[in-house]
Amino acid sequence: MRFRAHQAAAHVATRRLLLLFALVLVLLVFAVNAALALIYRLTFPWASGYPAYFFETNTGLVLLFVLVGCVLESLRLREGGRHVARLVGGRAVSGEEGAAPRDRYEQRLLNVVAEMAIASRLPMPQVYVLPREEGINAFAAGWGPEDAVLAVTHGALMRLTREELQGVVAHEFAHIGHGDMRLNMRLIGLVWGLQMVHTFGHALAEPDELGRRPASTPFGLALMAVGALGWMAGRVLKAAVSRQREYLADASAVQYTRNVEGLGGALRKIADQLRHHRQRWVSAQAEPLSHLFFSPGGRWLATHPPLEDRIARLYGAPRPALPALPLPEPPDEPLLPVAAMGLASGGSAAVRAARVASAPGPEGGAAEQGRLHDPVQHAASGGALQRDRETLARVTRWHGPGERKAAVLALLADGDERGWQAWAEETRGLAVAAAVRAEVESLGPAARLPALELMLRRSAGAPLEERRALAEAARRVMQADRQIDPGERLRWMLLRHVLSGSRTSAPAPADDNHIAHLSKDVAVWTAFLARIIDVPGWYDDVLRELLPAERRPVGVPADGEALWQAWQSLERLAAMQRPLLVRTWVSTACRAAGGEPLPQPWADALRISACLLNTPSPQALSRQYIEVATDAA
Repeated sequence: MRFRAHQAAAHVATRRLLLLFALVLVLLVFAVNAALALIYRLTFPWASGYPAYFFETNTGLVLLFVLVGCVLESLRLREGGRHVARLVGGRAVSGEEGAAPRDRYEQRLLNVVAEMAIASRLPMPQVYVLPREEGINAFAAGWGPEDAVLAVTHGALMRLTREELQGVVAHEFAHIGHGDMRLNMRLIGLVWGLQMVHTFGHALAEPDELGRRPASTPFGLALMAVGALGWMAGRVLKAAVSRQREYLADASAVQYTRNVEGLGGALRKIADQLRHHRQRWVSAQAEPLSHLFFSPGGRWLATHPPLEDRIARLYGAPRPALPALPLPEPPDEPLLPVAAMGLASGGSAAVRAARVASAPGPEGGAAEQGRLHDPVQHAASGGALQRDRETLARVTRWHGPGERKAAVLALLADGDERGWQAWAEETRGLAVAAAVRAEVESLGPAARLPALELMLRRSAGAPLEERRALAEAARRVMQADRQIDPGERLRWMLLRHVLSGSRTSAPAPADDNHIAHLSKDVAVWTAFLARIIDVPGWYDDVLRELLPAERRPVGVPADGEALWQAWQSLERLAAMQRPLLVRTWVSTACRAAGGEPLPQPWADALRISACLLNTPSPQALSRQYIEVATDAA
């Protein structure tokens, strides 16, 4: 499927359709004025001319109706996606207090949503399930990515495989990323406004209790006729806009998942449900929201393209329907926390803040921002934890270039005397340097790396010359002792990765983006981590879990240059393969630690590796840190 070509074509068509919608509104104004002028002439043939401000008043009233309708509908939906989800009987699975998955289907859904958040580089939306709806369907609603809600029907959870569910969720993430939610809500308002012209005309022509028609009946009938035309035209244009957006979302879903079969299989199962008349909604509120849904409706005024057209576009040829039968309960899988997604690179210097999953993990208890999650460490640290949190709260207020520079270099000096001497040289003349150093030196191990990530994210938005100067100063501080250990090598890569701000790799072909195809690079990175996680057999344990015996490389290099080259190759990994790689590193390290908290050098190396691969840290790792609950601006 040539999805990039479809994306470009859909964007152009959408702009044209929106211009047509504006044209419809203009034509409606002219039609109302012409109709009322004709009615006035027929009613008062003896009058010369028209009353003062006749046309201005008509135009103002029409525009007022449209604007008032838009405002009223927007007020009704002011709660955003949560209100929409509740209208159709949704239940929160994440994003609200007390929300949690109730079975393996919902747990799998949360993981799929987290994976698609990584692939699309969008914030994790609130997740809802529609427990009464047996049809395969989903929708995304809200006014923007930060308050988005993604709702999936119970039928979709029961009847879709994991890759098909990924395709549906990726489709909805495309709507979030392309701004379709806000567009859809605004279109609802515009259509509501056009409908109000018809409604007002009906009020003018409505008879009283005795059945007598008022004198305004001719004007009311004219408004009803014109308003009906405007309402119908608005519906057609809304459907046309939504249809093009559906093509664009389908194309982007394939882009996110690199898998046609996922989305294609879901659409083919929907075709089976439509054929057997099982694609019906229980909720009475579903019909007004039909343009939001994943599944299509009718044809002419439908808000979705014909299903067979969407399937043919995906596969390049028609495909038959697939039986939409309930599937066995999926295997248990640990919840994937969404954290540290702000370090994803690619195209924009604006980086999102770290986010921690609100749903409880397999160990129990919800992950919370700004808190050390391991109860053993929490008890042992006592007042140190509170001091770290208070210090981090002050760190979040550092926005100036001098504060950022002093903090980054102090966090990289790492307590070495020669490093501090180099830090003093680099920060000479900065009035804030001494205060920044005092704060940094008071930070405990669980807060240092999150603080470094925050300062680097903020520095990534600085001018190019400032970023280059910071990188050169950091290199001099780290090389002050004339040696770079493996942990410092990773921190240097993290600095370069974040400050570059635009580092991207060409997407790998679908048959060359899996762990097995990049086995040598996986082995190189694992061998480098083994220099830090110095436990006999750890390297072999990782490769045993990730690779079949015939694909395990022997004698791979583990130096810094080899690591850099491996990183460039591993950026080609599919978005769903990266969490698997990081989870394997972390789980084997946890086993090597014998159930105890990971040593800080291990944890730092694994967290930086996750950040470099643009994937969240698993819960077993993220709970060892005090997250910085602030934006990246």
